[in-house]
Amino acid sequence: MNSGMVLGFFRFMRNTDCKMHLVIGLLMVIAASSSAVAQEGGWAVVGRAGTLGIGAEVHRLLVPEVLTFRAGAQFFRYSTGFAESDISYSARLKLGTVPIGLDVYPFKNWFRLSGGLIINFNEVTGVAKPVVGQITINGIRYTVTQIGELDASIKFNRAAPFFGLGFGRTFKEGKHWGVTFDLGAMYHGQAGLTLTTTLPPSSQLQSDMRKQEQNFKNDAKDYTLYPIIQFGLSYRFGKTR
Repeated sequence: MNSGMVLGFFRFMRNTDCKMHLVIGLLMVIAASSSAVAQEGGWAVVGRAGTLGIGAEVHRLLVPEVLTFRAGAQFFRYSTGFAESDISYSARLKLGTVPIGLDVYPFKNWFRLSGGLIINFNEVTGVAKPVVGQITINGIRYTVTQIGELDASIKFNRAAPFFGLGFGRTFKEGKHWGVTFDLGAMYHGQAGLTLTTTLPPSSQLQSDMRKQEQNFKNDAKDYTLYPIIQFGLSYRFGKTR
């Protein structure tokens, strides 16, 4: 196994149909918790779908027409598998983010600037299992009798600042419903790879896995930003004036 194969998990996922597991109860919980304090019209709920996954947010109006606070959660799951050179591969992309931030409307219209912090649970995991073939780790070939299965886990910084811009107002005078669009990026830092085997590794295998992890880290050093593209449907509670 080499670092290109691990990075290839990402490329393969983009070209394969995926199965999603949606957390639809989140929207109901947020709406129920907000409704008790929403009579003044300063609370809203927004359902979102995009590169962070699918989920919902609660919005609180802080300064009319100028400043809004928001917090929520989004999720996505994607699994795939393939075989190559007598080795079977499986991979899973798990997106889980909790964005907390502010929206600023500098011109008091539909345009806004956004920023804040995302609690980042994004992770990619993969399993490589040789049937009769061999897996290359740090240039050394290993068989199934030496490693069993090779497990790979790719993680990012847990705390990830984000920034961007958006279009559409959550709190619009005279309106309960609204449509939003967001474009930006989060800084999730340099990806870290962890390799483990199901059979006890030899000292040579341990050394090769650690070197392979470092090679991957070097290859991934330019991929520290994750794009944010989201569409949303908002509903404002209470009075709209």
